[in-house]
Amino acid sequence: MTRLSVTVRLRLVLAAISVIFAVFAVDLLRAQWLDPVVVPEWGSGVTPRVVPVEAARGVITDRNGVVLARNVPDYRLVVIPGLLPSEAEPRSRALLDLEAHSGVGVDRLVRAADTRLAQVDPYRPVVLEEHIPAERAIALRASLAGMHAVRVEATSTRRYETSGALAHVLGYVGPISADRTVDLQKAGYNADGRIGVTGVESVYESRLRGEAGKRLVLTDPQGREVGLMGDSAPRAGATVELSIDVGLQRAAEAALRKGIENGLSIARTIPGRPKPIPGGAAIVMDVNSGEVLALVSLPSYDANLFNGTTEAATLDGVLRDLGHPLVDRTYMETRSPGSIFKPLVALAALEEGIATADTRITSNGYITVQNEYNPAIQYVFKDWMAHGSMDMTRALARSSDVYFYLLAGGYRQNGREVFKGMGVETLSKWARLGGFGRPTGIDLPGETEGLVPDSKWKEKAVGDPWVLGDTYTYGIGQGYFTSTPVQMAVFASALANGGDLLAPRVVRGFRQDGRFTPNGRTVTARLPGTTAHFDTVRRGMLAAAALDGTAFTGVPAGWQLAAKTGTAEFGQPYPDGEFDTHAWFMAFGPFDRPEIAVVVYLEYGVGSTHAGPVAKEILEAYRALPAGPSRVSQPSGAR
Repeated sequence: MTRLSVTVRLRLVLAAISVIFAVFAVDLLRAQWLDPVVVPEWGSGVTPRVVPVEAARGVITDRNGVVLARNVPDYRLVVIPGLLPSEAEPRSRALLDLEAHSGVGVDRLVRAADTRLAQVDPYRPVVLEEHIPAERAIALRASLAGMHAVRVEATSTRRYETSGALAHVLGYVGPISADRTVDLQKAGYNADGRIGVTGVESVYESRLRGEAGKRLVLTDPQGREVGLMGDSAPRAGATVELSIDVGLQRAAEAALRKGIENGLSIARTIPGRPKPIPGGAAIVMDVNSGEVLALVSLPSYDANLFNGTTEAATLDGVLRDLGHPLVDRTYMETRSPGSIFKPLVALAALEEGIATADTRITSNGYITVQNEYNPAIQYVFKDWMAHGSMDMTRALARSSDVYFYLLAGGYRQNGREVFKGMGVETLSKWARLGGFGRPTGIDLPGETEGLVPDSKWKEKAVGDPWVLGDTYTYGIGQGYFTSTPVQMAVFASALANGGDLLAPRVVRGFRQDGRFTPNGRTVTARLPGTTAHFDTVRRGMLAAAALDGTAFTGVPAGWQLAAKTGTAEFGQPYPDGEFDTHAWFMAFGPFDRPEIAVVVYLEYGVGSTHAGPVAKEILEAYRALPAGPSRVSQPSGAR
């Protein structure tokens, strides 16, 4: 036997052993993670290939099962670079043939076939065109019959049913950005896949995404599938159930639109000054669980604009809109809250021993303060009217500024201390205890913290020392202090439930495989205070909601409500010294057994005149819900 024949026989034996091991390896792989199937006969050059199968994204519903975000059938045109001829001339002919049958230009086909991803995985489809109408998809499939390199694939796209009122909450999905492609591919995403970008779609991406499946197929040397060896089915994403009641949400949106328009009537249009831009926010929150029943920010936008079919000019218009519709004013934007901050000042003064429920202060409509370096200079701090002598309940009911000037900063006359106030550092301590100056923990992205100022902050940020006038304006919720409407809703809920600062939740829970998993109640901190002091503040807010209080405009018939109005100056003064004002309203009720807190904010307006009626409409809509109070959790030991 010659050396050559021995070598040939040895190579044949090794080749046979390799084929046997390859078959065993494929069988082992299939047995580990695929359903067993009959392996088809496969000839020379046929190889196994794993093909990912995308999972259906979970739907989003309101608390009553109304679907708000769903998947709808869609079609896309893709090219498989590995199925194009590799030689230059046949490749060129194939591209021209594909152009004629698909309508996609050769240049675009070339770019798609030569991407870096196509070089790494030439058999992974590269998207040429998305969101193809069904009629055109059928026509394209007929035109491309017999062609393998370009095909029409059935897929799905996201559809938002209630976009205007809920766009900020739902968010939207979008393509994976280039800077995240590598990391997300490691996590199992396709490079051409989609991911939650904002809102619930982003925060609960892992729940909504589901688990991709796999198909083990046999492919010929041209990359075409010639057999299926097995598959593992994808697992659809969970259904995310919002705490939002869509009926209440729509009612709140309608009431807020009306309030914004009414409040705008007091805004001034003067040459040389920016035109007033309308805006506002409204929140309804369960005071015992933290569930958010309605969350409205206006102006809003259509979440469906970001599905990939919208013209660039339209998207650019949304981005350039001076009303900033993409910003959720409930938790992304801060403003001075005005007098709805006074209940916290009252609680702090009671706890610090600065005042009691019976402490009386007289307001003649203003106080004067001497310059500490030059007594001849006097500053005037106005009240909104002369209220006379008041105890704390009456001061809250009538929202006296003078009363809260003194609680916050005290008062000296002719060098003698007439009333000892808390001072800025104590006030700031209580603002932080009330949950301000930090995120509430709402389950939406991009929350703003707001600002709790103090003397060190001012010296560093402004370059000036803290003065008594700063403390006075701080004590009535103005000056440097800012908060979000959601922070005010959390604070109102804490007053109602006895001190629990709850993380607001727009997602109530998750449904999957026949089971419901609640999102849970989270207490982020405690607002300290004795039962008696909480009761004093609540009684003051109850008096504010009476007919001779400032908040009576927000009270539905037949309800006892604890409420507070706020009107906060902002911007530059007009020639007559007056300012534009924000309008606020904060409430919880029913008073004896609190269920919900409501906060309304209007960019322009007066709290009692414009924000109060908005809250009243929202509360009436809440009372009219078909299932009534059972839609929200029952009180859990409110103190």
